[in-house]
Amino acid sequence: MCSVWVATKAPVPLREDVIRLILKSARRKCHISRGQPFRNGKAIGDVVGLISEWTWQEWGIYLSAIVVHKNTSYPGGGFFGLPGIPRKFARDEPGWADQTLTADEKVFLEKCRHKVFAWAERWRTISD
Repeated sequence: MCSVWVATKAPVPLREDVIRLILKSARRKCHISRGQPFRNGKAIGDVVGLISEWTWQEWGIYLSAIVVHKNTSYPGGGFFGLPGIPRKFARDEPGWADQTLTADEKVFLEKCRHKVFAWAERWRTISD
C-alpha cells in the first residue's frame, strides 16, 4: 500500500485541519513541534508528509515546503524523500536524517514555497 493512498484515505476533517493549521502557522510564523502527537497518535511530521504527498498528487504542490526547522528555516532532509521530487534531489530513507542542504536544494525549495503560496492565495480566493 503506498502512502499517497493512505493520505487520501485519511479522514477529510483531519486533512482539512492539517492544511488549515499549516497555512495559519505559515501566516503567523508559528512553531509546531514536529515530534509531538498531533492527532490519532501521529507526530506532525508524519501527518505533514502524508498530506504533502496528497497535495502533490492533487495540485502539484508540496505543502511541506513551508514546514521548516526553526534553526534553518528549511524543511528537513525527509522532504527530499517525497514522491515526485526530481531525481537529482531525491534522497532515500537513510538520507532523510541529514539536515544539510545544498545551494541547489535551497533554490528548489524556494520554488516549491512560491508554488504553495500562489496556490494558497488562489485557494483563499475561492473559499472566501
